[in-house]
Amino acid sequence: PASECPPEHRPASKSTYRAASACLELDYVRDTLFGPVAHRAECHVQFAPVNLQGAPALRLHVSPPLPAKLQSAHSVAFSFDGRSYHGVVRQHGKCGDGGINLLVELQ
Repeated sequence: PASECPPEHRPASKSTYRAASACLELDYVRDTLFGPVAHRAECHVQFAPVNLQGAPALRLHVSPPLPAKLQSAHSVAFSFDGRSYHGVVRQHGKCGDGGINLLVELQ
């Protein structure tokens, strides 16, 4: 698919999954010299569960337009289908479609 990233931007995982796709309110936190700064943005996200060295994780693909400074987020949170997800960003990479992939270890 057009939103697929090159192999170097894909999180390592041997699990197969079916990605959910939705327009979500994505909350994310960045660390700055003045402390943590919280952001909220509405964006189109595809996400799927993956196994991160035995820990539950999600692979998120955020389609453009990207929220400001999302690439420097250290944690993300969102709700989907009545369930809340939050975790620490372990890996990120830009994609050829202008989007970004995030590997989020769930907390």
